[in-house]
Amino acid sequence: DVWFDSGCSHAAVLKKRDELHWPAEMYLEGTDQHRGWFQTSLLTSVAAFEKAPYKTVLTHGFIVDAEGRKMSKSIGNVIAPQEIIEKYGADILRLWVASSDYRIFFPYPRQEQI
Repeated sequence: DVWFDSGCSHAAVLKKRDELHWPAEMYLEGTDQHRGWFQTSLLTSVAAFEKAPYKTVLTHGFIVDAEGRKMSKSIGNVIAPQEIIEKYGADILRLWVASSDYRIFFPYPRQEQI
């Protein structure tokens, strides 16, 4: 199972590389990983080492389109950042990213909002 494969990555990486510390200070991923990578990492680590493989979990939201769907290449509803930079400049993109709350799902601005 792919989730259990990735859920064992803490042992394959953190426990094998001397320059890294186990448990990890933080696991950082999207909110979709609560039932995926976070959970299987926790299950495999507690089963093998009786301890969580991370001290903290930080999740971020996703950029969503006008209909509230997560932007995804497979859906085809993404806009390349380079397109925004070419049309409006990098500072506009930086301002939008810096002023967004990373913890929530935030809508990509509609054309008329830019």
